[in-house]
Amino acid sequence: MTNLFPFEDPLRRCLKVDKWPVLDQSMWYALFEPGDILDGTVGVGCHWSEETRDKYRKGYGRWLTYLITTEQLDGLVAPALRVTPERVSAYLAQLQTQVSDWTTWGRLAELLAVANAFCADTDWSWLRRFVRFLEANSQDSRNKYPRLRPATEIAAWAYTRMDELIINPPDRDPASKFRDALMIALLITCPAMRLGNLTMIRIGHHLMQTSEGFRLTFSRDETKTDKPMVLPVPNSLSPYLDRYINHIRPQLIRDEEFDRLWITKYGQPMKCKTVYDRITRVTKRAFGVSINPHLFRDCAVTTVAIDDPAHIGIAAPILGHTDPRTTEKHYIQANALAAGRRLRQSVDTLRKELSPPLSKARRG
Repeated sequence: MTNLFPFEDPLRRCLKVDKWPVLDQSMWYALFEPGDILDGTVGVGCHWSEETRDKYRKGYGRWLTYLITTEQLDGLVAPALRVTPERVSAYLAQLQTQVSDWTTWGRLAELLAVANAFCADTDWSWLRRFVRFLEANSQDSRNKYPRLRPATEIAAWAYTRMDELIINPPDRDPASKFRDALMIALLITCPAMRLGNLTMIRIGHHLMQTSEGFRLTFSRDETKTDKPMVLPVPNSLSPYLDRYINHIRPQLIRDEEFDRLWITKYGQPMKCKTVYDRITRVTKRAFGVSINPHLFRDCAVTTVAIDDPAHIGIAAPILGHTDPRTTEKHYIQANALAAGRRLRQSVDTLRKELSPPLSKARRG
């Protein structure tokens, strides 16, 4: 048999689709077949975002790696028949020796998603119980609390950094540095955005300029909560977005043309992993600890809890949560705009205190 894992640690690898059994490949690609939703011909995975597809592909590829390395893979057997309680239990035991509890839960959840997509008629209740148990008992091994910073501190750093780059641009890669600071500023002032939303922003599609300033709009198919999301951008950020779009981004995009907002220094649209790596790397240098994109949400909620505990109820609408156990649905919808406005007003007040050069230039 051909060695599919010519690298150092084969047990942890996520098998790529072109190395899957032919049957698995055909079923995977069938998930994304276009069709008519009314007559049931559309693939069940057509609505999955690019990031979701990649996540599920990796999770299922990791399962196939386990089957191959334990000599249990029979390519002629239907994928659903390979997913048995006994095999999943052994797979779980292997994962628990290799990765964190949280990652283990994620791999099982990804396997469940693909298995259910491949064969929705199969009774997967036992696997769902596995996944729910792991989720309830998993703890992120990386303690996040020492890495949290007040939202205002993060915003202050981002604005100050952009101002410094405008006044005294460095000789090396000033456009990328400004882009990174702007990403951080946008994410901390609009924390309802997740990494996928931040990465996918397209000028003129998601990011629109109105008479009241910039606005971000995502359809229900583009959000984790399966609900449309509209996020007004703080007015204090508008001049920086203007500068990036009209002057800095063209330096990055070179000869090609894309409508994606974030561009690499090589002139290509940024991917989720690149955005993630840039944000964690820059925050590590700025604050001494890396703050990943998801932690920005925790930073926003923690700031509200510390600075304004009487209004902690606004945390759910700020983050786009609709948990019926804590907040009634109509209350969240009614207060979502006010919650976002409160956070934006805090940032705008901070900007007035810092007196940014771009704002001065506009007034002059």
